[in-house]
Amino acid sequence: MRKLDLKKSEVIFQKGDLANGLYLITQGSVGIFMPTNDGREPDFILPVNEIFGEMGVIDGELRMATARSMEPSQVLLVSKSEFEQKVADSDIFVRAVVRTLSDRLRKAQKLR
Repeated sequence: MRKLDLKKSEVIFQKGDLANGLYLITQGSVGIFMPTNDGREPDFILPVNEIFGEMGVIDGELRMATARSMEPSQVLLVSKSEFEQKVADSDIFVRAVVRTLSDRLRKAQKLR
């Protein structure tokens, strides 16, 4: 894991980026901007202890939204390879559930 200190309004990743890892918010907050958003206000704001960026890491697809810090913030980055090792070390049933949930959420978001 790697700690990242973010300035207010700093872009963490953009829609269409490759998923290099997932993030845990340890300080501050992060706004998620869906593809149809004009970028002024986030679709939702994630507080401390929330995880984001997991879908692209789980399913290998490009980022489907943009993430931007809403205030000075700090996040922990778990690289894709670190996460994949954790999943590989888990039970096959857990791996299947994680992939299924990610797939269903991505499909639901595309219907919006």
